[in-house]
Amino acid sequence: MSSLELERHSRLGRIRRLAGIMKWAAAVVIALLVLAGVFLVAALIWPEPFGAETETIDFGTLERPIGELPLLQRLGLAALTGVAFLLLTGAFWHVHRIFAQFQKTDFFSPLTLSTVFTFGIWLIAFGLLDAANDPISSLLASIDLPEGQRIIETEITGGEIFFIVLGTLMLLFGWILREAAVIADENKQFV
Repeated sequence: MSSLELERHSRLGRIRRLAGIMKWAAAVVIALLVLAGVFLVAALIWPEPFGAETETIDFGTLERPIGELPLLQRLGLAALTGVAFLLLTGAFWHVHRIFAQFQKTDFFSPLTLSTVFTFGIWLIAFGLLDAANDPISSLLASIDLPEGQRIIETEITGGEIFFIVLGTLMLLFGWILREAAVIADENKQFV
């Protein structure tokens, strides 16, 4: 083997090792997200067995114990929480798949490029839900209160913007890599 081939083999080995480690790290994050999501949803629906009835939900000036909320409102909050954790878990599932493809040094296959693109969509969806979460949650937490005490809290933070921008970047990255793969394939046909 020439020195260039040895260097390339070494680089690909590093990529495979790091991608393998990150694939398993993403799997651990997925498991933790599922456990945390199930726990939080269950604690919102049935706060007493989890000792969460005195835990408070805070929105601006509104601070209410979870146990004080009617079941229907807790179900709505649990549904929002469940969807948020579902979107994060879906995003990390795609991260896991991307690292699995990189571990196989399968950088430009349609599956890899499609997974990068889809990962971007999951991130954008989570960012949009995160932006809508405060107004919906604050309304759900206060809808049973007398008029004048109900609130709709709106707040856009760096987190929502980060997820939307990163998701858009990954979406574009998937498209760009797909175009690069087409160009590389066309160049192979000329040789």
